[in-house]
This record gives sequence, structure tokens and C-alpha cells, in this order.
Amino acid sequence: MAMPELPIQALALTIRYLRDFGFERIVGSTASFRPISSNFEMSLSANALHQLEVVLANNSDGSSEGSLFQVMNHTCTAYGSRLFKHWVTHPLCDRNSISARLDAVSEIAESMGSYKGSQVEMELGVENHSDAFRQSELSEVMSSVLTMLGKSLDVQRGISRIFHRTSTAAEFIGVIHAILTSGKQLQKLYVESDAGYGASQPKNVKSALLRRLISTAASPTVMGHAVKLLSSLNKDAADQGDMLNLFISCTNQFPEIGRGRMAVQLAKEKLDLLIVQYRKQLGVRNLEFMSVSGKTHMIELPADLRVPSNWVKVSSTKRTIRYHPPEVLAALDELLLAKEELAVACRTTWDNFLMSFGKYYPQFQAAVQALAALDCLHSLAILSRNENYVRPVFVHDDEPSQIRISSGRHPVLESILGDNFVPNDTELHADGEYCQIVTGPNMGGKSCYIRQVALIAIMAQVGSFVPASLVKMHVLDGIYSRMGASDSIQQGISTFFEELTEASQILHNCSSRSLVIVDELGRGTSTYDGVAIAYATLQYFLKQKKCIVLFVTHYPKILDIQKEFKSSVGAYHVSYLTSQKPLEITESESISSADKLCHEEVTFLYKLVRGASDKSFGLNVAKLAQLPASCIARAAVMAAKLESEVSERLGSKEGRLIKVSSQNENLDHSSELSEFCKEQDFADLAKACHKVLFYMSALNDVEPVNMLCSMKNARDIASKSIDHTRDMLPLSFIPTKRRREVGFNDYKSSYHPITMPRSLEKSTYNTFGEN
Repeated sequence: MAMPELPIQALALTIRYLRDFGFERIVGSTASFRPISSNFEMSLSANALHQLEVVLANNSDGSSEGSLFQVMNHTCTAYGSRLFKHWVTHPLCDRNSISARLDAVSEIAESMGSYKGSQVEMELGVENHSDAFRQSELSEVMSSVLTMLGKSLDVQRGISRIFHRTSTAAEFIGVIHAILTSGKQLQKLYVESDAGYGASQPKNVKSALLRRLISTAASPTVMGHAVKLLSSLNKDAADQGDMLNLFISCTNQFPEIGRGRMAVQLAKEKLDLLIVQYRKQLGVRNLEFMSVSGKTHMIELPADLRVPSNWVKVSSTKRTIRYHPPEVLAALDELLLAKEELAVACRTTWDNFLMSFGKYYPQFQAAVQALAALDCLHSLAILSRNENYVRPVFVHDDEPSQIRISSGRHPVLESILGDNFVPNDTELHADGEYCQIVTGPNMGGKSCYIRQVALIAIMAQVGSFVPASLVKMHVLDGIYSRMGASDSIQQGISTFFEELTEASQILHNCSSRSLVIVDELGRGTSTYDGVAIAYATLQYFLKQKKCIVLFVTHYPKILDIQKEFKSSVGAYHVSYLTSQKPLEITESESISSADKLCHEEVTFLYKLVRGASDKSFGLNVAKLAQLPASCIARAAVMAAKLESEVSERLGSKEGRLIKVSSQNENLDHSSELSEFCKEQDFADLAKACHKVLFYMSALNDVEPVNMLCSMKNARDIASKSIDHTRDMLPLSFIPTKRRREVGFNDYKSSYHPITMPRSLEKSTYNTFGEN
């Protein structure tokens, strides 16, 4: 595998470090190496995986139930499930690779359905059903292979244990046998070519990816190695853990074991000769060695029978005595030594046998990875067939960014709600509307909708069919999300700081080919700051990044961004129905009859429609949360009072603007100046004067923040107006006293050209509030 110089240097240092511990073989093989490229896999941060509930645990109870991975996973093997988790968390970014997976999934799904169709045709007596029947063979063979592998050992971890020489003999045989059996079954999909067995190809398989995976899993080389390895071992001895009799054909292939077994056999034969000798010596024809309580090769004789004095008494009963003659003891020592030497030879041979597997490891690893990939593709085919999903369509890379989803559904919620789930459409295009601002009541389905779009995009780029009636999109290079509220007290990070940190990472990393979903940015601080930050962030997405954005908010002010990006931003809301119902107030509540209000009950329709929602219906959520009725009633009264005060305040502000404009001399003078500018065809200056008129009237605003903004804007407009008109200004608009100070005469024409000195500019600035 070709690698750049820097990774090779890092790998060399790693191997040198591991060599001190004897673990250098862990990274000595390149079978598990694969290139990591940002152009091949989508960028999904850990935060996005958590907020979108893609894998591992959901956000409600921490279990895997309700995660995208749990809904999509139909794998049969443990290693297939591990690979499938990697697929879900690392969607593809290469259009050709995605299409290859989709082609394979489509073919497997068609073979599943075609088998039923072929049975119907057979029952009806249709003659032309042979092609469909052969096509269904793909599904049958794959299902049989994966079912068998699911019942066997974890093959992927098994070959790793074999490679690292920690495998038992029984595990070795089980793993290699499973690979060999699966390869033999996959050979049913092969057809012999004229070039012989080695050049055979899978038959009736159109997908190039499927052909490659099947060819790798059923590789003749791997199967040949598997047969050779299994032929050297005794399965019965392996199941019993008998290492002394594990190896077969020891004379030629394992000479050390052959010599050890010969030594054991000679020691046993020597003992057999001794018993013949003792029969003659003692005159007992049926004399045999016996074993009692772990003691072997004892000679049992009657108690009254005399034996040589050097015989060792082992045990006795009332009538018999058991002996160990000295020649037997010496032969037993020789037998024990021979067995120990044989056991050492067997352990050494087993370790060398496992070591020799290293040269086959890359081929076996590739075969197991192919089996895992087949398991994943088969899982996606089952998903698409059972859930009635559709194949997504990806536009070419040179086409504009776009996402078009018709009748899209949330894959997780649909598995729970079934037909009760309400589908929604999504239409986003870089040359048109590429941002949706979504408003609506609390719990109305806003977050569900934007998550739904993100999950459909993830599923599509994994290579899966998706829950919709039509999906057409470009290949996303990343999905970025900012949802929910969390903090980290141990690190001193507040909820709002965490919120903005996530937003900052998105702003720095997203591109024009990314999908960004933001849910209620700015809710962790005051209303003014929250609106400002949310507005500025959305503006940055639209102006600088130009990425596809789904922006959920409860701030109506955010919708003003449509004026700046007229054709690029659309306002939507999740629809609902309301009905009036009197509030239930207890007698103990001290609320006047004038304050008694009606409560709006909300019925969520969960359908996304154009337009903005003017209410969030927080009190409805409070009722669903079972807050005390008196608390909800008081909140309703306070909400009505606040809304009334704001309305009165807005009305009085408009009145003050009209009154001030009619009484203020400076405003009259500004009006006169505006008329003069119109006569002199100074259109821009006329507009500026009108703005000055508005900002001067706003000086009476009761809000300090609004007053300060008005003053600053008025000062800027005045400065620009002075620079524009210093070459032509009627003297009549300069006060007499001021004209004398700067050296002008009263009798000069009111349209005399002048050059305004800096002192006059300064006084003009002071008029608009500069200190």
C-alpha cells in the first residue's frame, strides 16, 4: 500500500515502540489499512451524531431503541453489524461509490421480490419464468450464507485472534470452517468459464460491487488455504482440547511431533513387555496392570504371595496388595518424560502453525470484510423492501446544490407511528430558495422536520433507500447541526457558551455543499442578544457560506432577513388549528372578572406550509406538562397584560412621532431643506433629509437602546449630507448670527455658493447629539 513519507515515518516509530513489548505484528500487516480522505466520507461530528440520534443511544433514556442505526440494522453477523455502524456514521461523499451501493441494494431487493413472483408464475404454468427463478437464487444463497455465519463464531475477531496467536484449536477450526463453508455456498453463484475455475465469475449478478464482493469472499485462493489448514488438524481432538493428538500427518509436516509420539509409543511398548515378564516370573497368566485413584501400572497380588523385596508397596486391601516394581517405575518415568516432551513439541508446533497463518491473513481478512459488506447490503435490501422505501437520485457534481424531497418521512418515528406519520415536502435549490426559516408552536414538529431532512440525506449517502416518494439531491460534504441545550459544569461551560461554540464550529467548517440545521439559536441569553446573534449567524450562512440551511426559530424578527435575501429565504411554519376554551380558575384565585380570559387549545397538524406563525403557544405546553391550573391561569393573565402594554406602547410611539414632527422647528427647517433639495434635483439628499427627520423624532423614544441607535444613525446621515452639499448651500439656511461668525453677509443671494468651514460642520454634528 503506497503511503506518503510522513505516515510511513510515524508507522515506523510505532512499530519500533511495540517491538519492545512483542506486539509489532499488530501493525505489521497492511490488511487492515485503508486511506482516510475527506473527499470520500461525509463530515459528521460527534455532536451531530448525538443530536440527530444516529447511533448508539437516543436522547430520551440512553438506550439504542429509537436510533437511526437500530432502525436500519438488519444484519445477521456481529462483524456485519460493526461495519454497518461504520457505514451509518461515515456516509459516502463519492457519487460513484454511492451509486455502486445503491445498485447492489436494488439488485438484492429485486431478487427477494422476484422469488415470490416466480412461484406465482410456476403455479400458473407460465413457461418463461426461468430467468426470474435464477435471479432469486442470489437472495436465497446470500440469506443461507448469512444465516449460517450468524450462528457460527465471530469470524472477524476469530482471525484476529489467530493472527495474534491467542486462538484455541477449536476456535481456529470453527472460524476457518465457517469461511470455507460460506465460500462453497457462494460458489453456487459462479459459472465456469473456458479459462478454468480461477477465471470464473458470478452468474446472474449485474452489480459490479456485488460481483467483486462475492468473488473476494469465495476466492479460490482463500478456499485452498482453508482446506490446507483444516487438513492438518483433528477436529475431535480440538473439541476435547487434546493437543497431543491435534495434528495429523506429523511424520512429514510436523517431524518434531512425530519424534515425540514415537518416544511415547516406545515407552508404552516397554511397559507392555514388562507385564509379560512378570506373568512368567510370578506364574500368573492373567496378570495385568491396573489403575486406582490416579495411580497407574500397578500389579495387584494376593496378600500371602511373596514378591521381591525391592518392589514398592503402593496400597492394599484385606486380601490384596498393589505393587510398583522398580522396572515399572523407571519405565513410567520414561513415559512421563516422553509425554512432556511431546506436549512441548505440540505447543511449539501450534504456535508456529498460528504464526504461519500470518502469510494468509490478508486474504482471509479481505474475505471476511467482503462477507461483512454483503451482510450490510443485504440489510439495506431488507430495509428497502420491508418499509417501501425509494431509491434516491443524485445529481452530477457540476450541478448546483439542491435537496428535493417529496412526501418525506422521519425513518425512526415512522417505525413507531406507522401510517399515522404526516409526511412533508422539502424544496431547496442554490439558484433559488436555499434557506427555510421554520416557525410554529412548541411541540408542533419543527425539530422533527429538520431532523427528518438530515436523516434522509444520511441514509441516501450511506447507500440506502429512503422514506419518501421522491428524493433528488446533490452529494453533501457534511451535515452540521445545532440543536438542544446542554452544559458542562465541570469545565465551566454554560449552556449559552456551549450553544455558541457549536455554532462557531459550524460557521468555520461548513461549505456551499453542506446542509446546516439550526434549532432555536440564541435562546440561552436575553431577547436582544439572542435575536442579534441568531440574525447575524443566519446572515453569515447566507452571504458568506451560501449553504443549504434549515433554521428553526421563535423570533419573528429573524424573518426580516427575507428583505435582504428576497428569493433565497422562505418562511414556513408547521400548521395547527386553535379553539377557544375558558380558563378554569379556582375560587381562591384573586383575578378580577375583567382579567378572565379564554385559553386557546391547539391541535397540531404537523404539516409544513408557507408563511410565518405569530404564536408559539407556550401555555399549551405548560398545560401538557401538567402545571397547576392556577399557575397556568396566572400566566395567561400576565401574557395578555404584557401583550396589551406592548400594543399601547407602539400606538403611543406613533402618536408622539406625529406630534413631535409638527411642533419641532428643526423638523420644519429640515422639511424646508428637503423641498429645496428636490428643487435642485438632489434626490439623494432629499431622502437623507427625510431620514434625519425620522431619527430626530425618535429622540423622544422611551427605550434607551433605540434612542442611542437613532442618534448614531442621524449623525452618520448628517455627516454624509454635509459632505455632499458643501459646494452648494443657500445662505438663508445658515442662521444670521452664525453667518457673521464665519464671515458671510446678509445681503448676498440666498443661492450663493459657499464652502462650509469645519466649525460649521462641528456645530451641525452637535445638533444631532455628538458630544
